[in-house]
Amino acid sequence: MALKVNDVITRDFVRETVEEIVEEELVWRQAFREIDATNISSNAYTFFVDNDDMGTPEIIGEGEEFPRDKSTLKEITVNFDKFGDEVAITMEAMEDGMVDMKARQIEDLARRMAQHLNEKAYEQLADNHITETATGDQIGDDDGTLTFGDIRDGMVGVRSYNYTPDLLIVDLDGYGDLLTDDNFNRATDGGDEVVRSGEIGRIAGMDVVVDNTQRIGEGGSSNGGAEEGSGAFVIDSTKYGYELTRTPIETNEYEDPERQADIMQIYTRKAWATIFPEAAAKVEA
Repeated sequence: MALKVNDVITRDFVRETVEEIVEEELVWRQAFREIDATNISSNAYTFFVDNDDMGTPEIIGEGEEFPRDKSTLKEITVNFDKFGDEVAITMEAMEDGMVDMKARQIEDLARRMAQHLNEKAYEQLADNHITETATGDQIGDDDGTLTFGDIRDGMVGVRSYNYTPDLLIVDLDGYGDLLTDDNFNRATDGGDEVVRSGEIGRIAGMDVVVDNTQRIGEGGSSNGGAEEGSGAFVIDSTKYGYELTRTPIETNEYEDPERQADIMQIYTRKAWATIFPEAAAKVEA
């Protein structure tokens, strides 16, 4: 008996395939903690954030009243967006391609969704970060080459606001720069083995991740640097922000008789919120 598409590509297969691919998180979503907002009855979510502006203890004389302080709060409200996509699988494609065609289309659909969610997380980070330390010093020397000194500047910048960086994301050009930086390689777990393996690993308590979808560095320095420079983000992912899920990844399949096609849909509702932008430093190499 010939193998039919519906014998193999079940609803469980579709759901499991989509969830596995989309929830890989890729790179930029790693900068955010997750909040399950599926049980709220609203298209908005509000954070109440302590401004950390409470006073300090004082010397109190005999019989004097204690000073009374309280910290103020700021509200951060985000609205959820629905992200969706669909693909039409024609009768001819299913009959001629059988299982492989439908499975490939499902995987491609899920991968496009994963990439789009990754881009949305990047946009949130790209719009909310610091480029100077708390004392006003520039982060990175902006000479077009990412070095250990630039990464050190990013760590100092985040720590100057009392955060502890645990994630370093570098762009592809920055990755190439760091692989040939002796100071970086000596400071990285694994030492000079980094150059041979091509994997950066960890440095100073931070996971080092390479992203090949975005150019972080803008370049164009006044001291003769490259027009397009390398770049990185140094992040305290435990404090920076949240990815909120209102509707988990869902799939839907229906028939389009007029086109003689099966339609596969994928959708979710999400939002991203930056709580402490000082917990992420952009490093301009």
